[in-house]
Amino acid sequence: MNIQALSAATLALIMAAPPVAAEIGLTPFAGFRMGSSVDIESASASTDDEIRFKDSVSHGLVVNFDLPEAGKQGEVYFGRQSTSARLSNGLFAPNTRSIDLTIYQLQFGGLYFPSGKTSGGFVSGALGVTRLEPDNSEFDTHHRAALSLGGGYQFFLSDQLRLRLDLRGVYTALDSGGSVFCSGGCELRYSSSGYIQVEAGAGLVLRF
Repeated sequence: MNIQALSAATLALIMAAPPVAAEIGLTPFAGFRMGSSVDIESASASTDDEIRFKDSVSHGLVVNFDLPEAGKQGEVYFGRQSTSARLSNGLFAPNTRSIDLTIYQLQFGGLYFPSGKTSGGFVSGALGVTRLEPDNSEFDTHHRAALSLGGGYQFFLSDQLRLRLDLRGVYTALDSGGSVFCSGGCELRYSSSGYIQVEAGAGLVLRF
């Protein structure tokens, strides 16, 4: 058999072979995030106030990898939201009632399809960390433990492509009595144990 015939036979076998099952999914997503307020008080506990995060768009990337049991996947979630924190009644610092900041989430967990497939309805859960990063370097950055629970639906488009719709709640724990964003003599302290954000998102899952 000459080289041309061998090449043609090899190509025919490759084309006739079934496609390799996808094992990893990458999902760039865009969404909208809504949040609750955070109770705070002065260090002397003489005044109470609350911080409210502005509802705004979010985006990020989700990485999934198939686990041996059908319908189960590991998941890595990274989300980013540009927003602002506003005090209802007081000031973070002189002439500063609100602070522009970026909220990051990095979480590790899993996803489960009751159908045993990689499309259809699913539930998800993850643990990780939230980073609260003020745009102004005069204010402190905070890292706090976070938990997310959610669910959604993946529409099958092709063997390598899905449309994913998500709704997840993200709880960020706060140290009651810990300082708020401001530093250098700031008198504000968290009096809440945490706050919840709800994110609705959509993205295309690229599987390979």
